[in-house]
Amino acid sequence: MILRVILAACTIAVFGSSIMTFEALGQKQSLKDQLVGTWMLLSWQQQKSDGSSVERYGASPKGIAFFDAGGRYIITVMRSDRSKYASNALWQGTPQENKETADGTITYFGTYSINEADSSIAIHVEGSSFPNWNGTDQKRFVTIAGDQLTLTVRPPTGDVVDVIWKRAN
Repeated sequence: MILRVILAACTIAVFGSSIMTFEALGQKQSLKDQLVGTWMLLSWQQQKSDGSSVERYGASPKGIAFFDAGGRYIITVMRSDRSKYASNALWQGTPQENKETADGTITYFGTYSINEADSSIAIHVEGSSFPNWNGTDQKRFVTIAGDQLTLTVRPPTGDVVDVIWKRAN
């Protein structure tokens, strides 16, 4: 009788620990764990409230986003079809060349935190190529499916901006 009780207890222990192992393996990674890494830009599209869409950075924008485990990020997006400066000097662009650069580029960096409940990140912009963002707090909704990240911005204007990234190899 005692042998049966011991055998039953061992069987329950083995099955119980294997179930716990399978449950642990099946647990979904946190949004932060999924977000951390390097991402390459695929597209940037703004859906306007009137139904039209805008590719502000062109049909083939270039960009990179880094999110580190410590809560810091940097995002850079630019048009890939910008003209080279005639002077070939960084600080000697013509007014039109400088305007094209400013209109075709956004870079910002700072800190972020995750809200698992609504699948969003709160970003604090420490510095940006658009000075009005310096020191601001913004929200991005996050969707991650496989190696694709979508950051969605919902500004108060009613427009929706989807920025789609692919995990860098």
